[in-house]
Amino acid sequence: MVENTIQAIKDTEAKAEAVVREAELKYKDILDGAAKKAEQMKSEQIQGTKQKAQSDMEQAKEKGTQDLNAAMSEIQREVSALKELALQKHDAAVNLVVSELV
Repeated sequence: MVENTIQAIKDTEAKAEAVVREAELKYKDILDGAAKKAEQMKSEQIQGTKQKAQSDMEQAKEKGTQDLNAAMSEIQREVSALKELALQKHDAAVNLVVSELV
């Protein structure tokens, strides 16, 4: 009877050790899986951030180009107006000189 009890205790200890080993393996698998998932999430977050930054950069560049084009158009209008004014002043000056000579 004592031998049966001792054997039952040894069997129970062996089963407990097997359960502990299995739990350790599952723990390592879960930990590895979590680490891989965290790395994947990190990579996806970095990629998303890079894409957003690239998109923002392209939008800013486009806005800058539009602003530059608008400014250039305004400058060209002002230059044309100044040329027209200068031409009118030139014509007036020529007429004044001709009238003084006559």
